[in-house]
Amino acid sequence: MASPIRLDRGFTFAELLAHLAIVSALGILVILALPWLFRPVGVGLIKSPVIQCISNARQIYLASISIAPDGTTNQDPSLGWPGDLKAKGRIATLGDYANVLVRSGYLKPGDLKIFSGPGCKSYPGGTLGSGSNGVLVPAFTDEYSALKVYLVKDVDPSNTLFLASKNYTYNTPLNDPKAKPFGDTGFIVLRKGGDASSLKKKQAQSLQFIGQLPGGGSVESAENCLNPDPTAP
Repeated sequence: MASPIRLDRGFTFAELLAHLAIVSALGILVILALPWLFRPVGVGLIKSPVIQCISNARQIYLASISIAPDGTTNQDPSLGWPGDLKAKGRIATLGDYANVLVRSGYLKPGDLKIFSGPGCKSYPGGTLGSGSNGVLVPAFTDEYSALKVYLVKDVDPSNTLFLASKNYTYNTPLNDPKAKPFGDTGFIVLRKGGDASSLKKKQAQSLQFIGQLPGGGSVESAENCLNPDPTAP
């Protein structure tokens, strides 16, 4: 006669270990989630856009740094650092510099979207006019850029500021929460030597981390930046 089925069988040792492992894993997930669940509003949401913006800035830098030695080697006055090009009357605006980058083959029209960032329009792409002075259609303007381009020259040292996010004005407190691309939460800078940093609001006047303006000085203006903040001092 068959024995009745028992329903009160206890856990085996292997099953107990498996349950403990599951409980432990859930506990670890809860611990990891707590900082996210109870963080101040807005904290941690900007890290990914900042990383992307730094990556874009590096791509612009690589295109720009290729122009300078090519201009020197080939003795081509249409190539060089943006400050040298402006001094020679080759560029006057950020759009002019974008034309040089594309016209010389260092970027394609569609690549200019790397100038964009949070809250800023992305360049839709276009065509370049023929000839040595061809220009982009539609025109590339400041509205498509989340970055400022400083007028670095060949003679400037490696710690000279080359790119910065547009919510930053040199040696000025970061105090506009609506400024694009990162408000007053932080900003990025990239120097002529190629090193880039993401900095916090309180570091807006820490010039040892930021670097110097092209040609020295302490005031951002059209003399040292292609697209300075119109409200800069």
